[in-house]
Amino acid sequence: MKMLDTENLKRLKLAGLGLVAVLVLGMISWVSLTSTKSNPSAKEEKPATKQTKKEEGSELTSAYVKDFLTAYFTKKDLGENRNRYLPFMTEAAYQQEINREEEPATQAYKGYVVDTKLKSAIVYIDDENHVALANVSYTQTQLQKKKDYTNAQKDVLSNSTIRITYIKQGKKYMISHIEPILIVDTLSASQEASMPTLNQPNTNQSTEGESTP
Repeated sequence: MKMLDTENLKRLKLAGLGLVAVLVLGMISWVSLTSTKSNPSAKEEKPATKQTKKEEGSELTSAYVKDFLTAYFTKKDLGENRNRYLPFMTEAAYQQEINREEEPATQAYKGYVVDTKLKSAIVYIDDENHVALANVSYTQTQLQKKKDYTNAQKDVLSNSTIRITYIKQGKKYMISHIEPILIVDTLSASQEASMPTLNQPNTNQSTEGESTP
């Protein structure tokens, strides 16, 4: 009888341990599930940060200046491109350009110098003073008679350097003034003499430390 009681006791202990193990596993699963439901963002990825696209002209960049130069120099005939360069200018600067185009000396070339196309542009920007210097190359077709391309001189290459002054209107840089400029060498005679000549070495070198024979 004692043997039977001992066997039953062992079985009860094993059953009790099994029941405890099941309860523990159940509690762990329940806690994990509850934690996930209470914090759904744990499995969700954070949405990608949207990058705000900057409005054209909000910064004075080479690309922005070149967009203007393309509109300004590319034209079929004098004045044909006004609607394209207008958005880059203040009202005063635009009127100044119209007045220049209406001058008799400029009008004399209308219909004879056509198909102007911008070829290249090198832009230097002075951020402090809001000024851009642009060295541009462009081609033109020169006619002997208006609308007559017989014996026309096509793709005549020209170069020009202009200074473009900008002001900030609202959130956009606008052109307030355009003027042609001539870049010249400003070196003094002594500075020019100290410069090495092309393919010739500079002999103005220090001889300190050399031994005298």
